Amino acid sequence: MRMAQEEVPPPHPDVRIPPPLLHLGGILVGYGVDQALHWQLPRFPGDRILALVLAGFAVLLLAAALLEFIRHRTTLMPHRAARTLITHGVFRLTRNPIYLAFALLNLACALTLASPGMLIMLVAVIWVMQTHVIAAEEQFHQQRFGADWQRYRQKVRRWI
Repeated sequence: MRMAQEEVPPPHPDVRIPPPLLHLGGILVGYGVDQALHWQLPRFPGDRILALVLAGFAVLLLAAALLEFIRHRTTLMPHRAARTLITHGVFRLTRNPIYLAFALLNLACALTLASPGMLIMLVAVIWVMQTHVIAAEEQFHQQRFGADWQRYRQKVRRWI
């Protein structure tokens, strides 16, 4: 007679693609599409200033998130288990400030280079981030942090 086995939670989130590489890949593929099809977005007054503002905000958001990881002595790597659920600082505004910063940097690159390919790929990258990376992390956080995760999840939006 076989006994039912309890499902053992994974020791870390099942993130298969490092998010920085996913975003970089989207930028490169988008740029390649632009070059192959000779695509370019029309320029508009202030497009580079907007790109600079977006990039600056992204860097500040990223730095603030990194400081929280250091302060809480937990891992930044999405394929490793978090030791602590961070709910302070920029994590009070968004559950994924680093991924939001990556998306803003990606958008800033697309504006700077007037790249429709990068914009199209940004949509694809965000979809993959949402359905694979963030979904895996949230499933892990639910198992690891239980009720604390649920309260945090109900209070703070995933993106913005």
